Amino acid sequence: MVNYGKNKPIFTTGVTNPMSAMTYFTKAQQAFAGNQWEQAYTLAQTAVSAAKNEKAILYSAQNIMAASLLRLHKIEDALAIWVDLNTKLPNNGQILSNIGFVLTEIHRYPEAAQYLEQAIKIAPQDPVAHLNLGYAYSKLGNTKQAKLHYIQSSQLNPKYAKAKFLFGDVLQEEGLTEEALSAYEQGFEHDPHNLTYLNNAIFVQHALYPPNLEQYMKFVRQFAQAIDLQTPKSVSKHIGKPHTPLRIGIVSADFYQHVVCYFIENVLSQIRNNEQLRNRLTLVAYSNQAIEDEATHRLQNHFDLWRKVNTLSDDALAEQIKQDEIDILIDLSGHTKDNRLPVFARKAAPLQVSWLGYWGTTGLTSIDYVLADPICVPDNEEYLFLEKVWRLPHLRYCVSPLTDAPDVSPSPCTHRSDIVFGCYQFTRKINQGVLNCWSQILAACPLARVRIQSFSLDKTELKEQFIQRLIDAKIDPNRVELIGGITYTQYLASYADIDIILDTFPYPGGTTTAQALWMGVPTITLATIGMLGRQGEALLVNAGLSDWVARSEAEYVEQAIIWGNANRKKREELSALRMSLRTDVTNTPVFNAQRFAIDFVDSLYAMWDDKYPQITVP
Repeated sequence: MVNYGKNKPIFTTGVTNPMSAMTYFTKAQQAFAGNQWEQAYTLAQTAVSAAKNEKAILYSAQNIMAASLLRLHKIEDALAIWVDLNTKLPNNGQILSNIGFVLTEIHRYPEAAQYLEQAIKIAPQDPVAHLNLGYAYSKLGNTKQAKLHYIQSSQLNPKYAKAKFLFGDVLQEEGLTEEALSAYEQGFEHDPHNLTYLNNAIFVQHALYPPNLEQYMKFVRQFAQAIDLQTPKSVSKHIGKPHTPLRIGIVSADFYQHVVCYFIENVLSQIRNNEQLRNRLTLVAYSNQAIEDEATHRLQNHFDLWRKVNTLSDDALAEQIKQDEIDILIDLSGHTKDNRLPVFARKAAPLQVSWLGYWGTTGLTSIDYVLADPICVPDNEEYLFLEKVWRLPHLRYCVSPLTDAPDVSPSPCTHRSDIVFGCYQFTRKINQGVLNCWSQILAACPLARVRIQSFSLDKTELKEQFIQRLIDAKIDPNRVELIGGITYTQYLASYADIDIILDTFPYPGGTTTAQALWMGVPTITLATIGMLGRQGEALLVNAGLSDWVARSEAEYVEQAIIWGNANRKKREELSALRMSLRTDVTNTPVFNAQRFAIDFVDSLYAMWDDKYPQITVP
């Protein structure tokens, strides 16, 4: 949070005749309050020129300049202005707090904490400074200090909802899902229509075990109500004849080295390189992230038009999509970070679809379909979606083969006595239900151990808290190897030490399960209710490994115990599976992008015909 100086200058002394400068400054404030960032910057810049030696106006106008630049995503420029102001006003807590906030935005967390600590020494009663410091500490992995400052921020301003929301984020990171939801609920008492934290409250439901569907749908309905209140009411435009080829818009905040890229890149490549498919679609990307990397540049080659839209307002983006005459608009984000669901609420295209990057209902009736498959959403679970469920023939996504992966290594259990179970999930996904099952497995398998690799374990406090959770679950920490973040190359190589993956539930692996298959390592997964809960099941069934899917906790434990106590014959069976698995899965629906691309394009046309049977595609 930044203090933008909306209401009055930072200082109110020393002004003798500031009429011209004050006029521009006042207009800059008004423009800023109206979200007109460029105009606010220009007016504030003019005020700076007019102020000359009138320091009160000068410094306050510079503050608005910096704040406007921040809103325009020119973060380094904003930081430079505030750093300069700090040299002129070294004991101003507001400026120090703003510098600290900007440093968190560019991930310079240690420096941010230093500036924010100074700000609090000067202004210990500033709830914004405490909030920003709490955020910096949370990113440094110091959850204890983060929670302390969020509590202080909330105590200084009990109606400050964001402090409660961010407190909930830390609890979620610690794996305390129910406590996180309680914190969000407290925040909603003061800010019931905050879309960002309604997204978080919906998202965290997927880690709650056992699932609470009633609570999940309550938050979905609350989100739908909030977004409806914030969506301008306008008359829907006339649905004209669709284009030939169909114009497809794809909106995502994850067009970079991200799991979404891992799933979509090969499919887009198949469409681009298949003349018949290419002639059926015009692809337009709406890239909603500031990050650009090699993956971004590869993806750009697969689109006919690429638009960078992260600085556009919802109204502006919706209007751009309408001007681009998109027939079908596809959302790849759902309730994940930096989504543009408010744009979809504006019905920016005649037909709108939710796909890939999220695994549940968006809660928006303006989104017509959700792309699923026969396994992840069976008929009796369609009630969990406000959208109409449209099923692809096999799997709702396709995975890109790991062309840079090492060869599959021999099964480690054939040349050592122990069986090593692996898990590559965030520790917050390893809930109490999962730990209870693992406790039973290890108790029954004296030669088994577990290797957990997670970026969460790089944070000292999170690692210590997780070790305590292991102890509380009666799991000997000496039988659990905890590994923090490693490089992608090291990650793939680490499968050489793993015999079997133990999936988490009800939030199972997706990318990791597919990558494990490519590396010859099968996963024991537990199918639970919901698109996400059945993700592991859908992957394994389509890979030809349906017998690795458990239908209950007891079956999950039983399967793991069988392998954990495997004799030589059983180990040789596992080794044979391992050495043939990559070849076996290559042409299955999990990795066959050529087949998937055909089914995907066919489905787009079929959805149009289903939605608008009277307006056929030429």
